[in-house]
Amino acid sequence: MTIGGSVAHGWAAKDNVGYLQRAFQTLSTHTDTLYQYYDRTIVGADGTQLATLYKGDYTKWLDNVKPQIVIISWGLLNDAFTKVTQTHFRFYLNHEIQLALSRHAVVFVVTPPVTKATYTEFKVQQPEYVHTESELVYHLHNPNVRLFNVFRQMEAYLTAHHQTYVPYMGNGWHPNTAGHILAGDLLYQDIIQTYGEHPIHFIT
Repeated sequence: MTIGGSVAHGWAAKDNVGYLQRAFQTLSTHTDTLYQYYDRTIVGADGTQLATLYKGDYTKWLDNVKPQIVIISWGLLNDAFTKVTQTHFRFYLNHEIQLALSRHAVVFVVTPPVTKATYTEFKVQQPEYVHTESELVYHLHNPNVRLFNVFRQMEAYLTAHHQTYVPYMGNGWHPNTAGHILAGDLLYQDIIQTYGEHPIHFIT
């Protein structure tokens, strides 16, 4: 089950099939595990609003879907635009993680793909949120919580291949289909490197 905003939803990708869903489609194809993907993203939401504006929805989703894996992947640009403080962002992210853990779900905190805004209007702020996510997961030191840093991996990929963000952008804030495909492949490779081809289970 995925929570996040418009980038996690797959905005600007063909058929709205974004990088997260693509990664799990590939896992289903290339491993012995068939993953059912539940999209509970909210287009336009930032990382604080599941506990405020949409209060109660997240717990209902957890109780109704009963996911084995919860993917938390905020685009971070909505947070930067509304100037959510790092302290508040960290607090609400931790709240989302703890609620998932209380239902014995493995938690993937997945940083977003890069966008045009990554290199322009929010080139300072977005990496700060990525750092906050990374730091929180590190300090939780919980084997059921994993960070997958698609943001940094995609930056590194573009640098290594002497590419700009332009071929991968649908608009200023969202990747196009090619961007979602690249980000999904990076995430798939990272999950395989972490778990191999084995099913992903909560560790008690």
